[in-house]
Amino acid sequence: MSYHSRQMCIVEMRFSGAVSVAEFIQWFDQLEHLLQSKQYFVLLMQTAPNTTFPDEYRQLQAVWYKKNKSQFFQYCQGLARIAQDEEDQQRLNTPALHAAWQVPYFVSTAYADALHWVTQRWLKHET
Repeated sequence: MSYHSRQMCIVEMRFSGAVSVAEFIQWFDQLEHLLQSKQYFVLLMQTAPNTTFPDEYRQLQAVWYKKNKSQFFQYCQGLARIAQDEEDQQRLNTPALHAAWQVPYFVSTAYADALHWVTQRWLKHET
């Protein structure tokens, strides 16, 4: 018998409204679970207009990133950001952000383009 099954792990993160500390930590817990289970994944990230984050979100992000960055680099196969508009796309698509994430990184204003990109990243990983 010959059988093959494939599962794509695309983690889609969408923040909107007033994001609480608990919601921000929930996001990190989800990623940490993937890392601890040694699960390869691709990220698709989007923040809606007028979204607000807790004051301490940058500090929380820095601590999490420092703790998990080596595993993040190992298991994250790519990160696509969906920008709100062209100005947001320019803000998110800088050499500094490409370097900071240290994984393949893509920014688009179109959801379909970002989804296509993460799917291609996943398929490249699978071959």
